[in-house]
Amino acid sequence: MCEEKYLFFDMDGTLISPETHKIPESAILGIRQAMANGHRCFICTGRSYVMAQEHFDALALPGIVFCNGAGIAYEGNILETRNIHPTVVKRVVDMAQALGGGFSLQTTHFTYQNQSERDRILHRWYNRSTDGTIEEMIKRRAMKMIDAYQNEPVQKIDISFSSELTADVFFSRVPRSLSVVVAGGYYASMGRTGGELTANGVTKGTGIMRVLDMFSGNAQNAYGFGDSSNDIEMLQVCGTGVAMGNGKEVCKRNADYITDDVDHDGIYHALQHFGLI
Repeated sequence: MCEEKYLFFDMDGTLISPETHKIPESAILGIRQAMANGHRCFICTGRSYVMAQEHFDALALPGIVFCNGAGIAYEGNILETRNIHPTVVKRVVDMAQALGGGFSLQTTHFTYQNQSERDRILHRWYNRSTDGTIEEMIKRRAMKMIDAYQNEPVQKIDISFSSELTADVFFSRVPRSLSVVVAGGYYASMGRTGGELTANGVTKGTGIMRVLDMFSGNAQNAYGFGDSSNDIEMLQVCGTGVAMGNGKEVCKRNADYITDDVDHDGIYHALQHFGLI
């Protein structure tokens, strides 16, 4: 049995193909083999806890670092969350609405959206080839309209605007009590018009370090797999950072190794390359 390693996988663009919107069978096979070899495998995503469940059955991983490191779950239990202060949430929402932007409040069990953000998501859904209906997707991702929000703790705020100029104004005014990732995760394709906000100092990297502390793991034995700007801290804290071939250049520049695209068995090939399977 080889020495236990800790493997952290981003979802969108890393595990999930940006073309098919599914996880390739080779990635599922590789991760299952890695776990069978005694390695601990975690999802490490910008998605909320409930949104990460969308593909969870296919992977059956015990652990999730969610909302860009703002929360950690293991074997179905939420171990911790690092929430955005309610007054800051209100300030961000008010500012986004005043500038005509879309936003989503990511809580542990629901995603609350204003009409602008819901319309943007529906537009994307209708213009891509995918399985299922929009109603099924809304239910699966536990999406609700902002009117239903009842002041639950918020781990992450997603923001989108129709123009870079308006987005630049917004991001220049974001409170210093927040960490900001522009064009990260599932907003990567939007350029500077979309971004993600978490409490100050919260990143995928800090989430991974807390997981390693919980399991008495060593960062040198950790592998991070990512494709986007919100994965940079993950690649930096892990002893080995792996960028997907389809990833952004900024991600590749911070990686120790660049594997193939998602749709060309990139996860499987990287696991083979490092002798993890």
